[in-house]
Amino acid sequence: MKIHGMVCTILFALAGHAAIAADIAPVATSTNAKLPVLMPDGRPYTDPDVTARGLPEASPFDQGSTAGAFPQIAPVRKLTDEGWLAASTHRSSAAQVNFERALRMTPNDRRLLWAYGWGMINLGDPACALEAFQRNLSLRPGQRPQWVPMAMALTYTASGQRDAALAWYRAAAQSDPVSFGTDNATLRTTLRWTASERSLIRQLIGYAAQGDGVPSSELAAR
Repeated sequence: MKIHGMVCTILFALAGHAAIAADIAPVATSTNAKLPVLMPDGRPYTDPDVTARGLPEASPFDQGSTAGAFPQIAPVRKLTDEGWLAASTHRSSAAQVNFERALRMTPNDRRLLWAYGWGMINLGDPACALEAFQRNLSLRPGQRPQWVPMAMALTYTASGQRDAALAWYRAAAQSDPVSFGTDNATLRTTLRWTASERSLIRQLIGYAAQGDGVPSSELAAR
């Protein structure tokens, strides 16, 4: 289910139309593209990013009990975690409420923007996910966070843009060959990711298997 309305509109208004980090190659125009086509520039993404950590694990058996589950932590972190849990278990209204409140309070919180982007991937809204990731990166210019390639690969997989998704998948393999250097490694690394993310990963691997002359075992070499 998509929630591309209120929350994404708020994010645009608060953050402005921020450009993605300068280290990503310029936009390639395409009349058929659902999203602007932003491509990796061929260099690895290896910078650690401590803000991009620590989201609670979603449980499909506990969807009704997460509201107010984090009473003793800072308000924005609490709203972020509850928004993420709602998105990861496909409760779009709850996700919308929590993310909207958090974005009104701290529109430049990078952990919030990171969680919001992944939340939108889980709710099937890659346009909002891309905007959130763009905003996050604009707040850390010159850095190349490790999470970027797979976040972008799944964003473009969700939007059905195969070439861009594969380009970012190769960037993930180049950046972290242990975790993403082969399809099997990717499946192992993402074993505890959400069901929606795993579905997109299988779709991404399917794109790779369709054949462009690059065996999956050689992704890390590209």
